[in-house]
Amino acid sequence: MLTFLSILAVLLVINVLLLVFSVNGAMGNVKKRFRRISENTVIKLPPSAGYSEPKYKKAV
Repeated sequence: MLTFLSILAVLLVINVLLLVFSVNGAMGNVKKRFRRISENTVIKLPPSAGYSEPKYKKAV
């Protein structure tokens, strides 16, 4: 029983370490992607797509 619990504890520690490293790496990639997108994105709206308020029909 002690062998089983010690092996289980070692595997849990390894799992936690791998999880921490993978989350840290993924967060770095996400931040880089958003930085690239925000630098390269230019929003161009035609004049017909102005921000006027929509016209609503009266409900019956």
